[in-house]
Amino acid sequence: MRKIVMKVSSVDKLRFQNYMMQLKNAESKAEADTYYRLAKKILEKGRKQA
Repeated sequence: MRKIVMKVSSVDKLRFQNYMMQLKNAESKAEADTYYRLAKKILEKGRKQA
């Protein structure tokens, strides 16, 4: 897995990793979309701070 350097808090980094794991184990498309959206939100927050 490629390492992404993000300028976000360590809590957000852990949250992001958690979402990625949940995405892999997602049962349904709706579930996957939810985690994808949450992870994307953290990435956006990182971009704004950078």
